[in-house]
Amino acid sequence: MYHICYSNPKAWEISYKTGIYGNVTIERNIVPPAKQEEEDARYVRGLWGLFIDLTALKAGDKVFFYVKESQLLKGVFEVVDDSFFCQDDLFKDNNKSYPFRFYFREIKHYDKSIPASELASLIENGQLISISSFERDIQGSFRGIRQITNDEGLILEKIFSRLNPKSDSNKTLSYDYEEINDELEIIEVVNSLKDGETFSTPVRLNFSTLPVVAKNQKEYICQNENALKGFIFYCLRRGLNNVIEDIEVNNFTECLMEFPMMKAQQYSADILCIYRNEDNFPHYYSFIEIKRNSKIKRTHLSQLLHYMKTFSVSKKVLFKSVEGIYISNNFDDEAKKYLTERNEVEKEDTIRLIKYTVNNLGQVSFEQIAI
Repeated sequence: MYHICYSNPKAWEISYKTGIYGNVTIERNIVPPAKQEEEDARYVRGLWGLFIDLTALKAGDKVFFYVKESQLLKGVFEVVDDSFFCQDDLFKDNNKSYPFRFYFREIKHYDKSIPASELASLIENGQLISISSFERDIQGSFRGIRQITNDEGLILEKIFSRLNPKSDSNKTLSYDYEEINDELEIIEVVNSLKDGETFSTPVRLNFSTLPVVAKNQKEYICQNENALKGFIFYCLRRGLNNVIEDIEVNNFTECLMEFPMMKAQQYSADILCIYRNEDNFPHYYSFIEIKRNSKIKRTHLSQLLHYMKTFSVSKKVLFKSVEGIYISNNFDDEAKKYLTERNEVEKEDTIRLIKYTVNNLGQVSFEQIAI
């Protein structure tokens, strides 16, 4: 799997020397008391976004680094260990903190980087749509890590080779990762979000439970939608908690979060699973939409079907090669009836509904809704 990570010149210089990437955290804004609840919600939502971006990385993934001020893409690197969280002063910045981290190594040294103008051309002609909203995302929420498809990653690698026909492998840096060990403290992502908690030494992140609030006297729901999306994605990438089997996405070859359906659209799928055949050609797609506490209605399903059809046309694949999956805790009876009628006509399950439940401990389970 490939990722593109945002950085700035000063942070990148330190990252390249140490083999440690750090993504900047979000800061609280000072607001009037009447706006404090809204600001707290924005802050927590942003933190969850940063955590799920970080936990999406796994050892062995390939990464590129985009240095904004110089507008250059650096490559090609590889994640060498699972991500971690640390609030020390490694990046020596009095204005920003970079606690969302991972170790990486340089696979091959390239003197010339890919300029932003070439990335823009790739986005424009539809060869790099995974990051069509990247600039907007990092401006609005500091979410500086994005997944791209394997095909897109290979395109970028070929461009690096074209720009550097005489690259010198002897220039490839090697790093001494003194801090990597298997004895680091492991904490739940939920616990790392507690106010006043700081971690001046590296801790590994685990994502097995969700933050919850009581819906009523008997039921609980996930407190934050980003957390629910992140949990599902984390489990899909690592094959944990039986999530792959429960939502029936066995044998996918790629899994991406917040994937733009098309370069010109604002809409993106919460999670996209791509399936490849024996010739490594994409032949099936699962679009997963996730709501923590919304009653899914017919209009939700109609909109998803529209996006699925648009995507199938843009990819020049049969519509039956694309499925939709809606995950929520509540589904409208009319929505179920709508799918039943469609299935009788289409003779196939175009969209599947899955109900999630969570207990007071934050433990999650999933159940297919019979149509």
